[in-house]
Amino acid sequence: MRAFLAAVAMLQALMTGDCLMCERCLATGSSQCSGIFKQCPPDVTHCIKGLENYTVGGNVVLTAYKDCLNAFEKVACGREFFLHTSLMLYRVTRTCCDSDFCNTGDVEVPALDKTPNGYKCKDCFTDQSSDSCTSHGEIQCTGKQNNCVSFSGPASIPGETSKQFSMAGCASQDYCELFYLPGVQVYSYNLQCSPAEKL
Repeated sequence: MRAFLAAVAMLQALMTGDCLMCERCLATGSSQCSGIFKQCPPDVTHCIKGLENYTVGGNVVLTAYKDCLNAFEKVACGREFFLHTSLMLYRVTRTCCDSDFCNTGDVEVPALDKTPNGYKCKDCFTDQSSDSCTSHGEIQCTGKQNNCVSFSGPASIPGETSKQFSMAGCASQDYCELFYLPGVQVYSYNLQCSPAEKL
């Protein structure tokens, strides 16, 4: 059936012009998704596939996605989006490609670099209030995390109702610069980043 759908999509691409064809799907609670092929708008030059991981304690919410890449999101290609506190982890991994049907197949997630990198930040997390949470110590940053971040405001995790969040921890530079959230929906929020402190 999948081969048939791919053949139909290829035929449509030949008939309608040079617009890029990408697979499109969104699945919450899974590390993989498969869906329909979509003809992208003329200004789209890349397809994307990726995985959003939001983990609080033992509760892991995964959102797999594939789509045409909006032109303004192209800057997110090849960047690492990672934030963590002692209670929460948020990570987005994605692959961008620039040919028809290039985002098919499994979403591949690189191994997480948990090596301490010599930086530290204040540590706190609550999903009960958007008031600044009280730091209960410090957390060591890992991998490419060289920024301290504080976030407060309402957000909606896929499959859940909106809650008020406040957190502080370590984040990658890309997270601070682009704040790329494909699955989690944030509304009116306060986000501040500053260079992490040396241990």
